[in-house]
This record gives sequence, structure tokens and C-alpha cells, in this order.
Amino acid sequence: MAKLLFSIAAAILFYLLKFDVRSIMIFAAFAIPTSVYFFVRKSRKPDVLHTITLILTVAAMILPKLRGGETISVTPFYIALCISVLYDLIYSTKLWYLTWFAFWGCTGFGLFKVAKTKLADKSWLIFVAIVLIGLRDLFERRKSCGTKVCTLTDERTMGTKNDS
Repeated sequence: MAKLLFSIAAAILFYLLKFDVRSIMIFAAFAIPTSVYFFVRKSRKPDVLHTITLILTVAAMILPKLRGGETISVTPFYIALCISVLYDLIYSTKLWYLTWFAFWGCTGFGLFKVAKTKLADKSWLIFVAIVLIGLRDLFERRKSCGTKVCTLTDERTMGTKNDS
């Protein structure tokens, strides 16, 4: 519920900061429905990833406006918000690896674009850091599984299968 209220409050804040209506509507179209999905669905890990992506999206929109600098395209973050829903929906299929790649790729590229404004020639390091975090996520899922898709732990709720 807090994330849903955060999404609505962010849209109102964008209005108060005099963002154009198109930007506010696009943000609301991506942030509010995905927040509602995770409010209804109680999957913790994808929810945490969605929350972090939502915060990064808001920060990437607001910080350049407050500094008076050039705006940054947050399209990769919008795509990552939508993919976080797919990340949860197709968790137990082999297509999850495609959503894993797309989610971490979009998040890394979005942070690369944000870092590029201040760290022009060293911003690629941010992308490398995100790739390493994504690989950790992949290895957590595949731990002791060999080559098959398995769930030794129910990673979506961050507990063991017996914790129901």
C-alpha cells in the first residue's frame, strides 16, 4: 500500500515541480498499475526489485529537474518496471531467464544514463556493477540446481518451501 501511495505522491510531486503533463501521465501509466499488481500479489523478491526500480525512476526524473540540468530519459526504468511484473509471473518457467536478462539490462542501462551526466567516462562502471548484481541474482536462483529450473527455496517469498 505504501508503494502505491508513493507512486501517486510522486505523480503529484511531478505536477508541483511543473513537469509536462505527458511525462506525468507516462509515469502514472507505468508506476501505478505495476504498484497495484504488487499490492495484490505478495511476492517479496520481485516486489523489492520493483520498489528499488520505482525509487530509481523517481530519482532519475526529479534530481535533474532540481539541479536545473538536462533531463534524463527514464525509458529503461519504465521498461524495467513492466518487466518486474513478468519477472514474477513467469518465475517457474524457462522464459524467466529472458525476463531476468531484460530486467537487469534495462536497470543497468538506466543507471548508466544517469551516471553519464556526472561521470562521463567512468559511467560504464555502474553498468558493470549492475551486471554483477544481476549475476548474483541468477546464481542465487540456480544454486545447486544443475541445468534445470528448480526452486530449492521459494525465492519469490524469500523463504523455504516449508515456511507457509
